[in-house]
Amino acid sequence: MVVADQRLSGTWRLRRFAPEVALDLPLQAVLASELGNLTVTFGSGQFTATGPGVNLSGRYSVLSAQGDAIEVVVYDPDGVARHFTAQFVGTVLTFHAEDKPWQGDGALQRA
Repeated sequence: MVVADQRLSGTWRLRRFAPEVALDLPLQAVLASELGNLTVTFGSGQFTATGPGVNLSGRYSVLSAQGDAIEVVVYDPDGVARHFTAQFVGTVLTFHAEDKPWQGDGALQRA
């Protein structure tokens, strides 16, 4: 898991996200403004996410890793856990967010 954490470390930009269930209008607006703009930086168990409507930080943990596949949990500043499965594909990290309201599939591009 150390190697997976090293691969995850660095800055990523949100390229796409498709929710499994339609978002309400305010969340749709947030998503639209963040695509291509939101950057997420991972390192040493900490993350930051910054964009036009987002500015937060917290901690994360790589739960499992096998080849290019990883399972990650991210904890927001309030300690709420968000679970992701992800796959490294070159400079892209495709992911599936498992928790509502942001349940869906997306991709981060290494910045």
